[in-house]
Amino acid sequence: MSELGVRIGGNIRTYRRANRMTLSELAERINKSKATVGKYEQGAIALDMDTLYEIAAALRVSPFQLMVSLTPEKKEAGELRTSGERRYMYLYDGRASRIVRSLLILAREESDDAVTLFYDIPSFSEPHRCRALYYGKRQKHDFVTNYLLENQSNGVEHAFLCVMRSLDRPSESTGLISGISSRMLLPASAKCIVSGEILPEGEELVESLLLTKEDIRLTRRCNMFIVEQANY
Repeated sequence: MSELGVRIGGNIRTYRRANRMTLSELAERINKSKATVGKYEQGAIALDMDTLYEIAAALRVSPFQLMVSLTPEKKEAGELRTSGERRYMYLYDGRASRIVRSLLILAREESDDAVTLFYDIPSFSEPHRCRALYYGKRQKHDFVTNYLLENQSNGVEHAFLCVMRSLDRPSESTGLISGISSRMLLPASAKCIVSGEILPEGEELVESLLLTKEDIRLTRRCNMFIVEQANY
């Protein structure tokens, strides 16, 4: 088994599970047997480029994502936070027509600015099943809080989250999260809401996460991606 083959196979397994897809379902999509796909994931069979592209398309990722290392670098003990002050982040993915929920874990001590972001989780009780894990720092100011974050899956992507404090809703903030789209491998920004409490994921929240006509008007006029405070 080659090192590259084992890496690609492991990535196929990771993205297949992230898409909640079985071996049989992936095999059916690329017209291969379940046993063959299993060997791909084990790195026991070398992949030709055509099959690599077919698998990438089925998993909705780029072929490049299947080849890069997804193994996080070893971090110092205590850097990954699983307890602390919680912030609940929501954005709307128009490609999949769904709310993307994420969890920010902040230090309780004012002197500690470390933060962990569990991005795209099935539920707030299962942050370990996140689609991407970020470590970073928080910079808190009077009316805005910035989060500088590094994706631990590849060490390449850095995300920037900027949220504005709401005067009428102190526990909620509207902001932008910017980084590289994992599906398109292009720079992207998304409107988001960060809350101190879990919000009901209904039509009202979806409406608050969608770009408004005013957001689009400001973006076109200024040639910058600008969003206003959501009225949730």
